[in-house]
Amino acid sequence: MLFVIDKIRFGKFISIIREDRKKSQQSHDSPYLRIRAEKDEVEASSSNSSVTIKTTVYEPGVLFIRTTLFRRVFRATHIDEKFITFQVDKKALVFGDVTMPFETN
Repeated sequence: MLFVIDKIRFGKFISIIREDRKKSQQSHDSPYLRIRAEKDEVEASSSNSSVTIKTTVYEPGVLFIRTTLFRRVFRATHIDEKFITFQVDKKALVFGDVTMPFETN
C-alpha cells in the first residue's frame, strides 16, 4: 500500500472517528483502526464510523492498526510539508521519518 495524503486533514478525521476516547481504552488492547487505500481515496474506519478522503493512491491496500498507537506516533511526527506519504510492505508501516515494524508493534 502506498498513498500520499493531507497530514492535517487525515489527523483531524482520525480524531473524529476514533473509539479510544476513554483512558481505559488507550492501552495495548485499544480498538483497531482500518485504513483502506483504493483508486483515488483513502477510507479510515472504526467499528462505528468511517471517513473517506480523496487523495493520491499509488498502490492499493488495507491496514489494521491500533488507534491509540497510531495516533500517538502520527501526532508526534513533525514534517514541514502539508502532505505525508504512507507506505506499507511486508515488514513495516513507514510514514514521515517513522518506521513501525509489524513484528514489534
